[in-house]
Amino acid sequence: MQANLKLMYAHGKLLLTGEYFVLDGALALAVPTRLGQRLQAKAAAAIPADELHWRSLTRAGEVWFSGRWLLQAGEPVLHSSSDDPTAQRLQELLRSIEQQKPGALAQHLFGRQVDVQLEFPRDWGLGSSSTLVSLLAQQTQTDPYRLLADSFGGSGYDIACATAAGPIFYQRTPEELPVVSPANWLPPFHEQLFFAYQGHKQNSREGIRYYRELGGVQAGLLDEVSDLTRAFFAAQTLAEASKVAAAHEDFISTILQMERVQTERFADFPGVVKSLGAWGGDFALVFSPWPAAKTRAYFNEKGCPAVLNFSELV
Repeated sequence: MQANLKLMYAHGKLLLTGEYFVLDGALALAVPTRLGQRLQAKAAAAIPADELHWRSLTRAGEVWFSGRWLLQAGEPVLHSSSDDPTAQRLQELLRSIEQQKPGALAQHLFGRQVDVQLEFPRDWGLGSSSTLVSLLAQQTQTDPYRLLADSFGGSGYDIACATAAGPIFYQRTPEELPVVSPANWLPPFHEQLFFAYQGHKQNSREGIRYYRELGGVQAGLLDEVSDLTRAFFAAQTLAEASKVAAAHEDFISTILQMERVQTERFADFPGVVKSLGAWGGDFALVFSPWPAAKTRAYFNEKGCPAVLNFSELV
C-alpha cells in the first residue's frame, strides 16, 4: 500500500435487545453487520495542505455529498456556507477532532482527498452516522465515543459494533463509560432468524427525544431489561427465544405507550416479529417457523422490500 493512502473500515450495527434503555445503563446485546462503510484518505499534490476535499459515496459509487474545507488557525471552515445537515454534522465532527487532539486535522485529514463509501443503502439504518464517526476516529486516532457525544449523540453501542469482531454485550456505567464484552452468540436456530427492512428509515435522535420526554427511568426497569437480554442470549430453541422476544416487545410497548410492530403490520404471522433500535422503522427481527422462501414472500407482500437471513447480515 502506498504511504500516502490510508484505508479504514467500520461495521454497521443492529441492537437486538435493550433498545432505549441502553441509554440509561441496561445491558444490551448487539451485533456488527457484514455491511459497513469504508474511508480512503489520499494525499495529492493538487490539494493544498490547508484544504480537505470530501466525498460521500453510495454503495454504487455515486456521490451523494461533497464538500471542501479550509483550515484557518486550526479551525475547519466550510469553503462555501451551507445549511446541508451532512455538512453541519461533518463540521461538528471536525471541530471535535481538533478540540480533542490539536493538530490532528492537519496531520491526518487536510491536504487529502477523503472518500467514504457505504456498503448498504443509506435508508437502511445500519449506521451511516456511527460508521462515519468510527472511521474519522480511526483516521485521526481520537476517541470515537467523545466524537459521537459531540455530534450525533446516543448510547455508543453502535460505535462499539463498528470495530467489533462479533456480537457484543454493551452497557453504560453511571459515568456513561461503556463496558463492552464479546458475546459468543450463534444460536442453534439462527437459520430461522431473518431481518426484514420495513421500508423507511427511523430517525434515532427523534426516538431518543421521545423516550426522554417520558421521564425518568427506575433502576428496577433497567434490571428487567438486562434480565431479558440475558434470557434472550441463553435461549437454545426458537420457541424459547421467541417467548423472550415477545416479552421484550410487551415490556417496551407498555413503557413507550406504543403499539407493537407485529400488532400493527404483521398480526397474521405465526412467528414473532421484534422491533430493533428506534421503534417505527428500519429493521425488524423475525423468528420464523416457515422456510426462507415463504418467509421472504410474506414480508415482501407486507411491504418489506428486503428480507435478509442471519448469515447474510450478521
